[in-house]
Amino acid sequence: MDNCVPNSDTQAAAAQAHDHNHQHGHVDVQADIASAKLAWESWKSSDPKDWDHALAEKQRLLKEDPRAWKKAMNEIDADEKAQADARDLERRNQVQADIQAETAQPASAGDPAPLSQEYLSETAPPSSAPENQLRNVDAASASASATAPSMADAPVVVAQPGYSPDSPFAPPAPDTPAYNAAYNQPPAKFYGLNLGILKLGVNSHGSIDAGVNIGLARAEVQVGLENRVDGEFMPIGHSPLHARVGAGVGVNRNGFHGEAGAGLNVFNLVGGDADVGARLGRDIGFDGDLRGRALLVNGQGDAGVSLGPNGLNAYGGGNADILKTVGARGGGRVNLGPQDTGIAAGVGMNVAGHTLDFGPSIDAYPDGSVAPDLHLDPGKVEAPAFFPTGDRALDQK
Repeated sequence: MDNCVPNSDTQAAAAQAHDHNHQHGHVDVQADIASAKLAWESWKSSDPKDWDHALAEKQRLLKEDPRAWKKAMNEIDADEKAQADARDLERRNQVQADIQAETAQPASAGDPAPLSQEYLSETAPPSSAPENQLRNVDAASASASATAPSMADAPVVVAQPGYSPDSPFAPPAPDTPAYNAAYNQPPAKFYGLNLGILKLGVNSHGSIDAGVNIGLARAEVQVGLENRVDGEFMPIGHSPLHARVGAGVGVNRNGFHGEAGAGLNVFNLVGGDADVGARLGRDIGFDGDLRGRALLVNGQGDAGVSLGPNGLNAYGGGNADILKTVGARGGGRVNLGPQDTGIAAGVGMNVAGHTLDFGPSIDAYPDGSVAPDLHLDPGKVEAPAFFPTGDRALDQK
């Protein structure tokens, strides 16, 4: 989609109307939805200042009216999908016309081969929901870039063997900083001999790469700029039994890094994952994540600290539940950075999908506003709390 620059008068009018509604204790959902859509337009601008505005508006809406933000992102996603479908239909019609034109003319020896009918079955790659594109980019990295981040710049999420959300016997892969740092990175290109059961060569990460895969188990070793050892038992997505272990250290354009982790699943009745990661370079920090399951009881937690372009940030949270029906959670965060300086801590409970969270928070923003609060927030499990809960997928919303 083409870049567009939002009108500053429109931004100011929308913000003034929204502030007026909140001053009188009334949340105007339609105004918040309009503000969220305007933030999305700002995100597509070529001006880094507009990206900062978009991120600040997103933070404000998630604190004041998260349902409006979610609804706006869903509407934008639906609109962009409809536009993509229309473009795909136009492309298909053009290809069909080209094929008909080719078949209507006799082919000569110098003509290229006719277009294959299989081309008509191709579909454009699915685009990420707009919420994810705006959600997963931090303000500092966006401001430092000369152009707005595109989908091509987004990290490649690699499907990990042994984890399959579609299987009742395999839990989904962990969604945590330490796990993602180790596994969900753009895959390296391999150059060498790969026989399936055995491979030996080098990869584009600057390492010698050797591995063995006998079906029931696999092992891989990398030595070079990236040094890593991985082992896996039953590396099959729908396997009711699965185990993994891995550790590595290396250097890339962001500096030095190291990760270690292990996971176990037994018929999705007993199992768990534990991962730790550390960074030293553009960002200095540490993350640790843990989740476990024992029959009816589930638990997970994470903690970390980082110092980098976004300032100093520390967090920790955890939750436990029985059959994802009755549970408790708690956590805290400290932020000291250019976009948000604040502190929050809270505890909460979950009963049949309904939550109640309690605790204090205070945040200061670049425009000089300060937002202290003593929360007693009812909600639902899919809505993020004002404090980290140890559920990475939820905390990132």
